[in-house]
Amino acid sequence: MGKCDWPPDPHLSGYTESENTGGSNHSYCAGFEKAVDIRAEVQTRLNATGKAGRNLVWEVQTGGVEDYRFLSPVSKQALNYCSGWRRRQISFPKWCYEQDKRRIISSGREQNGNIRNLH
Repeated sequence: MGKCDWPPDPHLSGYTESENTGGSNHSYCAGFEKAVDIRAEVQTRLNATGKAGRNLVWEVQTGGVEDYRFLSPVSKQALNYCSGWRRRQISFPKWCYEQDKRRIISSGREQNGNIRNLH
């Protein structure tokens, strides 16, 4: 992710006070601030994934991968870790371990269920 450009004229962005005193259209922050906040949050989450996050960025930006189904498994893990409304309170390696553990448990349940259904 690269350098962020601020709007050249803060009056056009709505960042400064406007003549409108009606209140409903008035914002206490610039329209671009939300995008800047989201970009910073995504960058922070990607940084937490380390090499997997860098791999994800490479696949999307340079590798030409446009569909989740075609991402490498490590990139899928990084993307899944980064998604959601809040940051994970668990480190990326521990989260991956927990996800693998859940996958093994659920596949064991499926196998046990299939065996019971065969008898």
